[in-house]
Amino acid sequence: NDKNGETAIPRDLGGAHNVACGFGFSLAIRNDGTVASWGSNNHGQASVPAGLKHVKAVSAGSNHSLALLENGMVKAWGDGSLGQATPPAGLENVIAVSAGGAHSLALTRNGKVVVWGYDYWGRTAMPDDLENATMISAGCRHSLALKSDGNVVAWGDNWQGQSSVPMGIGRVKAIAAGANHSLALLEDGTVCAWGDNNKGQVDVPPGLERVKSISAWGYFSIAVREDGSVVAWGENKMGQIDVPGKLK
Repeated sequence: NDKNGETAIPRDLGGAHNVACGFGFSLAIRNDGTVASWGSNNHGQASVPAGLKHVKAVSAGSNHSLALLENGMVKAWGDGSLGQATPPAGLENVIAVSAGGAHSLALTRNGKVVVWGYDYWGRTAMPDDLENATMISAGCRHSLALKSDGNVVAWGDNWQGQSSVPMGIGRVKAIAAGANHSLALLEDGTVCAWGDNNKGQVDVPPGLERVKSISAWGYFSIAVREDGSVVAWGENKMGQIDVPGKLK
């Protein structure tokens, strides 16, 4: 879909890394540490703050954006009507950020997870005993955290089972939260999925293995194999899982 310029990548983008896709908009960090954006901007989510630089990670939510600065601080912009674009005072030493539907997550250097934004559906009801986290991922109304022992912790909306982590899945090395589904990359290179499956987003393709990274958004899922090839499954209303033939 390109109704609002979703695929109109800026011609002057040049070298970039750490690309993030939100609901109808995208962010990318240029090699000089500044941020490029394109797509829908109805809530200011693609209006990068003037002077923003020294950025090392970005995350795009439904209608808001997060940037992690090199000094461990967090900058947010876009829709902040429910507090999702207002990082808590004193938040520092952050090593990762994740923007969700109407909430935001930050992971600090000591393994602590910080959440802020809209609490409806339990978005901010993070387990009190969550510690030693190494990765975070915010979905539409739920969140995931990966602990150093390889276990996954989930909280928030569980109406479609997206927060019910399967028992005995083994050690996990990466996580990804979609709108109402969840993915886990296991140590053996396979993928486990659970939650809403109305578009086939948790139907992991048979034989999918040697996966090195995963991503989930809306009602579809993506996996990148060790050889650089990309596999996608789930909703394809807008061609979101039509992987270009030469992409590798």
